[in-house]
Amino acid sequence: MPRKVGATAKQSDDEAQILALIHANRIAMWMGDYEAYAKCFVQAPYTTRWNASMHAGIFVRRGWEEISTRVKELWKVSRAFPNPVFAHETTVENVQTRVIGDMAWTTYTQRYPGIPEHHGNGLSPTCELRILERHEGEWRIAFLGFLDPDTSPRGAALLQLAADGSVLMQSPEATAALAAEDDLVIRGGKLHIRDSRTDQKLQAAIRWAASKNSTLIPERGALPIVLEAGEGLPTKVWWVLAESGSVFFSLGDKQRDARRLQAATVVYELSPAQEQVAALIVEGLALAEIAARMKITPNTARTHLDRVFEKTGVRTQSALVRVLLSTAAPF
Repeated sequence: MPRKVGATAKQSDDEAQILALIHANRIAMWMGDYEAYAKCFVQAPYTTRWNASMHAGIFVRRGWEEISTRVKELWKVSRAFPNPVFAHETTVENVQTRVIGDMAWTTYTQRYPGIPEHHGNGLSPTCELRILERHEGEWRIAFLGFLDPDTSPRGAALLQLAADGSVLMQSPEATAALAAEDDLVIRGGKLHIRDSRTDQKLQAAIRWAASKNSTLIPERGALPIVLEAGEGLPTKVWWVLAESGSVFFSLGDKQRDARRLQAATVVYELSPAQEQVAALIVEGLALAEIAARMKITPNTARTHLDRVFEKTGVRTQSALVRVLLSTAAPF
């Protein structure tokens, strides 16, 4: 086949050079090769890096001096580097490149080996953006944007749901939790709670979360689903989450619950024993189980619980769970 000529051939050459630069930048980063890393960038005050991910949060680094200083420090303190697997086995897909003169921009997805996609199948895709300039015939990165679209925390027991309750994804942790859960069931591919009254609340919450993705910019939010229990019986709480345009059902996130309980302990001035009783109520233990866990009598456990009721202003365990888990820091 004859070689392309003219502008088309030039565009093809530019795209190949830019793709090679993308790979060179990633390899240098994960191998801790500063000389190779520096060659990938426009070393100017306007060089910029944007980051948005669950792991690292949202931040901006401005100027080559700041970026280069911080990347060298990262290599010193992080045990993640070097990483030959991430450097050489990561794949790049869906590359879209536009070149106008000595400026170009390219978007693509990048899959890192060994990182589960939404806790499920495949490899984790990150969304990447590069704005480039040509200097002395060579393409260099002037802007680097990194977005991890998976906002769910690692290790959480999560289901991703459609607006009708259909299960789109479930994490390995959720699969294990469902196997041990008598009150939840998946029928016809849809999530339900066996208790009909609570199931109505679940379906309404799912529709509410789905409605948060009706505009250009999705809204965030969370609703607790509390299964009422009898006196002395464990209260169960699950969460329906509207996050990044998706609907999630959380079967339990001990780290998030622990942070909220810490905040509630301060707000309601709970004693250490009261805090422990409250935490075990949230965990789903019955009062007799709490007494056994704490090695106290059931009467003493009841006394601690009554004090917690007094301080929080509620009189039932289900209401207590709602109050405790709705107390959180603003960030």
